[in-house]
Amino acid sequence: MNQLKSALKWPLSNLLLATLVIFFIASSTLPGPARAGEGHDHGDAAPAAIGAGSPRVASHSDLFELVGIVDRGEMTLYLDRHSNNEPVIGAKIEVEAGAAKGIAAPHADGTYRFKHALLAQPGTLAVSFTVMAGQESDLLAGDLKIEDPHSSHAHDEAARPWLRWLGYAGAALALLATTFMAARRMRRPASL
Repeated sequence: MNQLKSALKWPLSNLLLATLVIFFIASSTLPGPARAGEGHDHGDAAPAAIGAGSPRVASHSDLFELVGIVDRGEMTLYLDRHSNNEPVIGAKIEVEAGAAKGIAAPHADGTYRFKHALLAQPGTLAVSFTVMAGQESDLLAGDLKIEDPHSSHAHDEAARPWLRWLGYAGAALALLATTFMAARRMRRPASL
């Protein structure tokens, strides 16, 4: 019992030192940024894009691979042969996405474009593509999810990393305040 009473009568400097040691140990156990080891550095690679990408749909069969990327109500289609990844030029692609139906227009760069107002509205669409290239034809399908550009991304931690650091600072302040209050209580003479 006497050891407990003497431990509770630590001077304020010892309590602050103990608090700082506890805080240092706790903060050193938090995960930090990952570093590449020797031989795993890829040089000056371009930084990865941050944020949401454009809505896309992808599908493939034994004959074709197709990727459709939507931007402002227009879908750009990339059509390749599945066997060798060679672009398919001059194909006819019929697109059906919900109530939107039509034929994708071929462009000089080897892509195909399909424009419809429905592709600018948020939601999930089942999309089917009928591809006719020479004597070959195929039916490809996939789901297209178009996000609302005005929806909040409050759950995205990468969008607000400062929020995590604000939490760390708040925890440190709470720990210091608790230590200070405990030290003040220990200074008061005990009433019997």
